[in-house]
Amino acid sequence: MSLPASRLLATVGGVAGAIVTGVVARTGSAVAVVLSGPAGRPRFWARKEIELIPAGLPVQPYHAAAGLDPAAAGQLIGQVAHGAEQAAAAGLRALAGPFPAGAICAVAVVVKAVSVPDRVQDVLRSHAWMHAAEGMLYRQAILAAAQECGWPAHAVELPLLPTAEHALAALGQAAGRPWRRAEKDAARAAITVLAQTADPS
Repeated sequence: MSLPASRLLATVGGVAGAIVTGVVARTGSAVAVVLSGPAGRPRFWARKEIELIPAGLPVQPYHAAAGLDPAAAGQLIGQVAHGAEQAAAAGLRALAGPFPAGAICAVAVVVKAVSVPDRVQDVLRSHAWMHAAEGMLYRQAILAAAQECGWPAHAVELPLLPTAEHALAALGQAAGRPWRRAEKDAARAAITVLAQTADPS
């Protein structure tokens, strides 16, 4: 859901404060929410579900690579990472399309602190590591895509997201359904960066 393009273009120029896209990655997809400041009273502008996997590639690349030799496994995972980055870039550009050039000043991606081995063959020895590595792959793809599109990319750790209950309730009313945990966390990430933008210190 987003505001009609005619209304958006008529009003966005008068927004007081920055405009930030918050993103939550899921397995093979992402949820993005666009908010403007100020951080204490954020305004909803748009949201989008972004598919991150091109046709023909596995959604869970580490799981799909479990039976392959190391070279083939690395190649498959690399293909998925590249495809996810390109799909994320296309989705972010589509979401920003109705806005004037330069209106969106940053992309905030929710991340989790996880640790996995560096070598693919070591990751493939653990089911838990495979899941963790796939989550990292999609989050890193979105961060890289934001930079590719020319937006500063901010990794916002999940435990550090603000509660922002009143703001989330108002944003949910403006956005309409669905307003799930993913949309809320994406909004909270955007609010975090809006606050940093208003007060760089």
